[in-house]
Amino acid sequence: MFHAERMADFALGLRFDDLPDAVVETAVRVVADTLACAVGAIGEPGPAILRRYAIERGGRPEATLLGGEERVDLPLAALVNGALARDLDANDLYAAPPGRDAGHFSDAIPAVLAAAEAAGASGRELLTAVVVAYEIQAALSEAYRWMDRGLHSVSQVAWAVPAAAGRLLGLSREQIVSAIGLAGTTGGLILQSWLKPSLAIPMVKGGAPGFAGQAGLQAALLARAGFTAPPDALETLFDRLPSDADPTPFERLAPPYAFTTPRTMLKRYPAQIYTQAAVQAAVELHPEVGNVDDIAVATVYGHRGVAAGVQGSAAAYTPESRATADHSTPFVVAVALRDGDLTPASYQGEPWKDPALRDLMQRVDLVIDPAFERALVEEGRFGCRLVVEMLDGRRLEAMVEQQRGHPDNPLSRDELLAKMRGFTDPVLGDGAAERLLAAAEALPQATGVDALIAACRPA
Repeated sequence: MFHAERMADFALGLRFDDLPDAVVETAVRVVADTLACAVGAIGEPGPAILRRYAIERGGRPEATLLGGEERVDLPLAALVNGALARDLDANDLYAAPPGRDAGHFSDAIPAVLAAAEAAGASGRELLTAVVVAYEIQAALSEAYRWMDRGLHSVSQVAWAVPAAAGRLLGLSREQIVSAIGLAGTTGGLILQSWLKPSLAIPMVKGGAPGFAGQAGLQAALLARAGFTAPPDALETLFDRLPSDADPTPFERLAPPYAFTTPRTMLKRYPAQIYTQAAVQAAVELHPEVGNVDDIAVATVYGHRGVAAGVQGSAAAYTPESRATADHSTPFVVAVALRDGDLTPASYQGEPWKDPALRDLMQRVDLVIDPAFERALVEEGRFGCRLVVEMLDGRRLEAMVEQQRGHPDNPLSRDELLAKMRGFTDPVLGDGAAERLLAAAEALPQATGVDALIAACRPA
């Protein structure tokens, strides 16, 4: 059996009643978290360009652009809303087994939500389709080393969306198989072209999930109309690339199901995943630090993801854009030490250009610690140690073994709500986060998704 056929069988066979409570709870939380991230990005330059483009192109009014009343065709809605959800780099990430690729599986949610809206699906049907998208992406991420082949993990979205959305849109097994093959053949390969230490991060980094979701929905619609594509596109791709492929994760897609959705990390802070522990440590030390002008040096001891690469590059010490700043360990640590928090508001007004903050960033040293490197590679722990040496001789230290938001150290409901407020309330007004979370938590009883979408607009 081809992998696309396994995906189709899973998509059509899974029922809401098959989902354990922990899976349903995770699905509700990731929907709320993702939509809050999307609301927070309304008005950001990249998504704003795509929104104008979608409104100009129009099409059939099938799905809503988040944050407003405009309705466009399904692929365009996936494009815009997918870009919104990813733009601020605060959406979730899969806690993959050590040595395997991860991925922001919530990148698929905007496309799935658009399909649910167009189909008049219930809340339970939406949540089940979200789980389909997450589980398929988990199998894809573990089966193949996408990043090692020059393919960004967001590629997985284009392979998963046809199955999850196809279920909602009434596609047959054969049509879903063709949709997966079509999306994979024509739009499912997102090159890893933007995370380079020597370059600023461009808009396509945030927009890529939108393009992947657009390709997935377009493929589903074409397959429903009778357009065919090969069932073995995934096998063909990795037969032609150097690969240590392991197909066994696809076996989880057949009963008895072994769900991975609860292994989802929710970011506490709007910053790249590897920097989360460093921000957490800096927030912890903020009360003891007092005036950051009195810091002699702040040293982050951690794995390569926080102390090297894009996060520790020369560009990270002199960011020129928000996208580069939220991947910069020196920037996010400096802000957290100064303010005691890191929120979307921390990026307003281009603070990375502030001479005083840039001076503080120059006093943030990054050291690769072999112990933290082993902990990440062998155990999947995203920890670090922050040591702040003050001019008065004091030495302050904070250790994070595993960041908040990891499934082994999950966010509480209050912490999730606090994060969401930072994204939704400045855009939609006070109480928006509570309304959105309540709408998501009501999905198991909801007859449709209109209330959820309405919670993404001003009250």
